[in-house]
Amino acid sequence: MSARESTKEVRIATAEFAAAASKPDQVPKPGAPEIAFAGRSNVGKSSVLNMLLARKGLARTSNTPGRTRQINFFDVKVAGGPELSFVDLPGYGYAKVSKAESASWRGLMESYLQNRATLRAVVLLVDIRRGVEDEERDLLEFLALRPELVVLLAATKIDKISRSAQKPALTTLGREAGVRIVGTSAETRAGREELWARILETLT
Repeated sequence: MSARESTKEVRIATAEFAAAASKPDQVPKPGAPEIAFAGRSNVGKSSVLNMLLARKGLARTSNTPGRTRQINFFDVKVAGGPELSFVDLPGYGYAKVSKAESASWRGLMESYLQNRATLRAVVLLVDIRRGVEDEERDLLEFLALRPELVVLLAATKIDKISRSAQKPALTTLGREAGVRIVGTSAETRAGREELWARILETLT
């Protein structure tokens, strides 16, 4: 059965904050398989994480772009399924932070993405209204240096455009990025089960 055909709801047995790292040497020792979530500031990354984990405030959401300034690790146990870690990467593309701080985030992210042995997949979040821009293309090119990684594209905030516009927009985004895409909405929970199915596929 394909991910798109699967409608079984994924239930979360436990989900809890595990660690935070603002420097490469603070990253915890490798353990369970990790799924990282990346995206520009204010793309709705924390909201999607909370939706996937069925927790309202586990990943902190904010109206202030650039609030996530470290890598946050969450231990997750799927009911009747595997244990894994969700990794919330710092948002990028926020102009109001200093160049030094931006460079620090970039170095932290690149070190993690390039060297983490337990990293299985990266979910790149893109606002469906903005599409794939230069920073997303740069990140996709960087991730291509590790061909063993699975890269998924999650289009956020699909509820912000009309239903008739959703499928064409998703098709265009997937073609531009060259990776599998899932449309999501933290407001309506659209795409939750399909994205979970994609994620669980990477663990088998």
